[in-house]
Amino acid sequence: MLLIQLIRRTFLTGLPAAMLGLVLLQSAQAQEFIWAPQLPVGSALPTISAQDQTGTLRSLRDITGKKGLVLVMSRSFDWCPFCIAQLQRLVEAAPQFQAMGINVATMTYDPVATLAEAVEEHGVEFPLLFDENVKHVNAMGILNTQYEPGQRAYGIPYPGIFLIDAQGVIRAKFAEEDYKLRPEFSLVMEEAKKL
Repeated sequence: MLLIQLIRRTFLTGLPAAMLGLVLLQSAQAQEFIWAPQLPVGSALPTISAQDQTGTLRSLRDITGKKGLVLVMSRSFDWCPFCIAQLQRLVEAAPQFQAMGINVATMTYDPVATLAEAVEEHGVEFPLLFDENVKHVNAMGILNTQYEPGQRAYGIPYPGIFLIDAQGVIRAKFAEEDYKLRPEFSLVMEEAKKL
């Protein structure tokens, strides 16, 4: 419908055909973005076995609340300002999720010591998980392929959020194509109310 309106507007304003082609190409490209395409809504999240900020090995089962889990996949709490800002918003939103019986956790490629520093600096009271050897990001199909092994940012995911029910089934996914933009937790909250 939006595309039809765009085409009508184009003919009414006399936009050159080349410009229309560019607009249509950009529109098609924007529609192609699907975060975590290997894990559609309704599928089970791959097994999680990762150390948290204290070095304790955690599983999906022990981090999931009575009704589910909000799992935020982040780039880094050490150097990514967008991830740090999202973490700060999650710290504020976490009590609301927890009151609904939904736990909150994040996962990054940051080592345990870096995660412990983030806990202290930002007052985090939920698990921050270390994705050692890119195990989970690869299993989820969200490895950022812009970086090669040996580069500082190798192992970061395309960031996003999974809303998972108590049985480990993905009930919703939230992500933006531009890593600088992060979904609002109010959107996640609306979906979480359905669990």
